[in-house]
Amino acid sequence: MKAITENGHTITIDDQYEIRRGGEGKILTIPERPDQVAKIYLDPNVTHLGQAQKDALSVLDATYFVRPIDLIYQKKGKKANTQKGAIGFTMEYLPPDFVPLAALFKKNYCTTNQIDAGFKNDLIQQLPSIVDQAHSQDIVIGDLSGYNIMVNPQGTLKFIDVDAYETPIHTHSGVLFDEIRDYLYKGIVSKNSDYFALSVVVFNLLTYMHPFKGVHKLYKAMAERMVRKIPVFANDSNLIIPKCYLPVKDVALQQQFELLYVEGERFMLTVGQPVAPSVTTPVVAPATVTAGNLAVKEVYQPKPDEYIIRAVFQQNLGLVITNHQTLIYDTSNQGYVILKHSIASAQLPAYLPQEELEWFAGEKNILALYQGKLYHLLNGGGFQLISNFSLSAKARYKLIDNILVVLDGEHKRWVHLDDITKDFIRIEQTPVFVPGFDVFNGLIQNTGGVQYVFYHSGHSISTVKSALPLIASVHIQGNVGWVSYDEQLVGEVTRKYEYFSIDGLQMKMSGELLSGQRHFAYKATSPQAGIVFEPDDDQMRVRRSQDFKVLQSFDCSILTTESSLMSTQAGIIAYEKDFCYLLNSK
Repeated sequence: MKAITENGHTITIDDQYEIRRGGEGKILTIPERPDQVAKIYLDPNVTHLGQAQKDALSVLDATYFVRPIDLIYQKKGKKANTQKGAIGFTMEYLPPDFVPLAALFKKNYCTTNQIDAGFKNDLIQQLPSIVDQAHSQDIVIGDLSGYNIMVNPQGTLKFIDVDAYETPIHTHSGVLFDEIRDYLYKGIVSKNSDYFALSVVVFNLLTYMHPFKGVHKLYKAMAERMVRKIPVFANDSNLIIPKCYLPVKDVALQQQFELLYVEGERFMLTVGQPVAPSVTTPVVAPATVTAGNLAVKEVYQPKPDEYIIRAVFQQNLGLVITNHQTLIYDTSNQGYVILKHSIASAQLPAYLPQEELEWFAGEKNILALYQGKLYHLLNGGGFQLISNFSLSAKARYKLIDNILVVLDGEHKRWVHLDDITKDFIRIEQTPVFVPGFDVFNGLIQNTGGVQYVFYHSGHSISTVKSALPLIASVHIQGNVGWVSYDEQLVGEVTRKYEYFSIDGLQMKMSGELLSGQRHFAYKATSPQAGIVFEPDDDQMRVRRSQDFKVLQSFDCSILTTESSLMSTQAGIIAYEKDFCYLLNSK
């Protein structure tokens, strides 16, 4: 349909341009304004944002806040139908390289994207002043969570969901993520609650952990821990601290966290030059170790000045990419992982710089991506340029098993890594509305209020409609996976993670919840069933895919919640920044 902005400009509002949606509105691109998007409220009978609230928010610095630009009205003749109120508003269209700040709370994400302590410290320097800028205008943010702050690779911060902020003429709804709700003070939204929420965000960035997560033997709920003032650094014998936790080493900052979480004070964090958490000592193990009924063999142990950036393993072939070299492994034989090649920078041709290559593994082929071009690693060690493949600077892509899914221009492409003839690779291409795809949170297509997810169905990529009204992210191996979604009860929003299976054309939710993201492995035992291997602190949990019930758990001291597991013919590959191992039952 045609709508009209407050300043009289006609724009197109059409569900075919949807890129995402939330609980109260959908986000659409605007053909007439390529640098803006429209947020359209789902209930046209409810006025969410009026002129007065928009004007109150206009004092926010657009450098940091994605604030409303123009109100949108239904068109009545050639004029705006202002009597029915605004149906939405326009705002800045953030490029796809912006990701939620919450992504940086995960150690494996930071390692894969080489986000170091200096980058995080720069963000932490900026955050208090941005929040203070809102407070100086009598504006309270409210839902100040890592999901409502976006960041790009250059370290630019953008605060979103701005229309919900509390201003002198608008009271906050009180709907908040439970992780940043200040339960000690009954969840009341105020500047003080913003101080608490900001401290939680900063603590997460520094330690890879929420200050009130972990397991307490007596007080299970996070809210109860907040009220009883038992943060993760409390000296409490009943507290089980996750292995991913790295204590804050900046004494002045740690003292402030103690005042906030133990003494119950509320104030704006004062950030000088926070010292990064100390780097954990690399795991050093003999070539073969055992852990209960689990045999653990070393695949690769990084050298003292080396770390693993990423590992990719298919059934028969795999890669370990470090900051110094790329290692290629044969995993086709049960119980054995054999090193085939190690490629250091000096061994690469001058036109392929190691630090800028992105590597992909199929079942039989290894390819490297550089400046939009694919290079096939030949058996003799040379590289063959793939002549029928290229990417634009705006392309996005994701590897699903041995197929590289590419979204570029007006097409999606399935690039079959194991189907190469000389310098040609097999590519299936379909026209799509590319901005409607979310690659960062899995591979999700948003179209007309419906979400679809994609999975490898044997020889190609298949799609299935989401069983839930709105999912935030998805992780799939074979025909099983987990989705994250937000559950809202009485104004309290909780991020849930639930296993599902794909059966025919249906996504079947299991009811089995996880405590957070897990990079599990899946081994099919039949066309429709298999075994899920789930990492946790000091153990590997084994589930059956029919109902995701736990069959057994293996003790394994090297594993954490941040470990990534992958299924191969050789066994289960487990890796983190400091290790890569092969796991098998004895």
